[in-house]
Amino acid sequence: MKRKFDIIVVGAGINGKVMSLAAAHQGFSVGLIDQKKIVEDTLQKFDGRAYAIAFSSVQMLKNLDLWDKISKTAQPVLNIKVSHGTLEGGPFSSNITFKNADIEESPMAQMVEDRYLRQCLSSEIKKNNLVEVIEQKQVRQIIDYNDKKQLILSDSSKIQASLVVASDGIASPISKIMGIRKTGWRYKQSGLVCAVQHEYCSKNTAYQHFLPEGPLAILPLQNNIASIVWTENIQNASTISKMTDDEYLGALHKRFGDFLGQLKLTGKRSSFPLSLSIAEKYVTNNFAVIGDAAHGYHPIAGQGLNAGFRDIAALVDVITSARDRGENFSSLNVLNRYQEWRRFDNQTLGFATDNFNKFFSSYNPLLSSLRNFGMKIVEGSGYGKRAFMKQAAGLNGDLPTLMR
Repeated sequence: MKRKFDIIVVGAGINGKVMSLAAAHQGFSVGLIDQKKIVEDTLQKFDGRAYAIAFSSVQMLKNLDLWDKISKTAQPVLNIKVSHGTLEGGPFSSNITFKNADIEESPMAQMVEDRYLRQCLSSEIKKNNLVEVIEQKQVRQIIDYNDKKQLILSDSSKIQASLVVASDGIASPISKIMGIRKTGWRYKQSGLVCAVQHEYCSKNTAYQHFLPEGPLAILPLQNNIASIVWTENIQNASTISKMTDDEYLGALHKRFGDFLGQLKLTGKRSSFPLSLSIAEKYVTNNFAVIGDAAHGYHPIAGQGLNAGFRDIAALVDVITSARDRGENFSSLNVLNRYQEWRRFDNQTLGFATDNFNKFFSSYNPLLSSLRNFGMKIVEGSGYGKRAFMKQAAGLNGDLPTLMR
């Protein structure tokens, strides 16, 4: 095992692997470490998980020569239909339709199954000469060592890097070791994830239906399959999770309706608690956090992975520019540029998703009237709809080089 790297990435989920490949793309040597097995040679069974990859994130994957390997299994999102209502009364009359044709950048997003994305990244990691995989080992300690960081692993081996990047999930043990605290709270909601095969074609349309207990997202995949991200209060979610498949499908059908015809469960069912989490700082000397280690959001906007990709693109931009100018790319002065670039944007997204969830997840009749009025206003505003679509496509703000 190599002992010295330019960058060590801790956590080999999707963000960790993309960070490693993006850094290697700029000529940095990378050690990618995880307590689990990192490179899986076989395609996993479909488990219902999928991601809406925004236009700017697709551009990033193209620039990293990854998209061609993923695109064959992707499903473009050409329209988004937003509605709200109640379980008893059904949808209200007001709704919003966002059409891909209304913006130049097309499509605004691509749906990609988790298993295909992970397989592609594992394959690329395996053959990249600048990325060394250090799997099934934990980081026990991080110490300063001659203007670098030294990591002591669970087998007592030691490795060094100029920069350590935490990509080890929302709990992020590495961030805790480095003294980075988080602010946030748990929602009184859980997310239910599954996939269904439906009778009628969705015509590349994603649906977001807001109910008082939480939103239901219906996201198009290939072969008349939809990924479902379904939010319920904790008690309801616990009850639904214990149902048989037939009972579960019946509960889903009450919320889903029959506009796509008959439904059939496919893949696994899962659930997870929902929370908001924002790191109080993103950097210290020779150390930075990205992705879920830096921020965790309510899935109402479906932007968690895209925000992580933007972190990666911004961090790689900052350290590459610094290195090329002859600066110490892992110094606090340089890394603060990354923090200034991303922290406010991520805080804003967290604030927006939190308040959006509170606004729509309510039985309050006044809020219901405001929702109805607001949706009618947005539906009639071409400018407002285009602004939303630009945001969904990840095209607002200062785009990092990899996303252009």
